[in-house]
Amino acid sequence: MPLCRIRKILYIVIAAIFLALPIHAEPSGPVEVVEKLHNKLIFTMQQAKELGYMGRREALAPILLVTYDLYSMARMTVGRHWKAMDDDQKNSLVESFTAMTLSNYALRFDGFSGEYFETLGTVETPHRHTIVQTHIVTSDEKIRIDYLLRKSADGWLVIDVFLKGTISELAARRSEYMTVIRDRGVDGLISAVREKAASLSEVR
Repeated sequence: MPLCRIRKILYIVIAAIFLALPIHAEPSGPVEVVEKLHNKLIFTMQQAKELGYMGRREALAPILLVTYDLYSMARMTVGRHWKAMDDDQKNSLVESFTAMTLSNYALRFDGFSGEYFETLGTVETPHRHTIVQTHIVTSDEKIRIDYLLRKSADGWLVIDVFLKGTISELAARRSEYMTVIRDRGVDGLISAVREKAASLSEVR
């Protein structure tokens, strides 16, 4: 067989091998994580009436679960009490906190009137976290929504949201939960969060 033909066959074989290799996508950066969430929110809002409450909840659950570090967020809401909680209490709190988060999103994004999100920029924090600055544009106003993301083994995950750029949802939740723990204890908090998640499901 002529040498030139052997080389040609080798080139084809090598090319076929490389084309068959799996392509590993680069992990998403902070902006990409937030924009994927926003894209899914807008799509769900556009289909809101057809989907209904449960449909919106099911549609949003996958993106919310990979966007937010809900385990860490639940832990931070109870502060020092986390260390004293047993595994069943921790799991129950995370489960209830997650259910409440999903229900909140399904309720809040229940229609579409031409809204859209814009990414304004990013800010690095001293702790090597990243704040992604955005706003949602409605027919009569722009509402600032900033996301605080932390890099973990699973990539960049949201650990807090700042409404109007300054109001920390996590801080507000922590203040509320600490009051419940003071009055009713950790088990009382878990029951309260579970009840809140259930009540949100009933408001449709």
